[in-house]
Amino acid sequence: MKFGSPCFTAFVSVAVCVLCGCATAPRSGVERQAAEVKVYEPGRLAQGQYDRVRYLWVDSWRTAFWLPTYSNEAEGIASLQAEAARLGANGLINLGCRDQGRSMWSRSREPAILCYGIAIRTH
Repeated sequence: MKFGSPCFTAFVSVAVCVLCGCATAPRSGVERQAAEVKVYEPGRLAQGQYDRVRYLWVDSWRTAFWLPTYSNEAEGIASLQAEAARLGANGLINLGCRDQGRSMWSRSREPAILCYGIAIRTH
């Protein structure tokens, strides 16, 4: 397959269409699911009332290089709810948000809030 040939052009066109189709999702469905993810206060659920789905923002190799930060707590919690919904969870426990301060390497003067928690599926 030569660069610029009709086969190459067709291949690239199909690849772009497939990747674009995989990357798009109806936004309203994701937002609706995220809104259904409940944040539980400490001590509200007993250990046997839920299954842990995944730790959010702390159990990935990527966190050794980059942590997602937000300009406020509400934005961070909404992001955690969206990620939990994507994973099939319906709740969050051990939720915490910490102000990471302003990076001296960043030109942005906005606060850097880091939020984390555990995505769970209640019984």
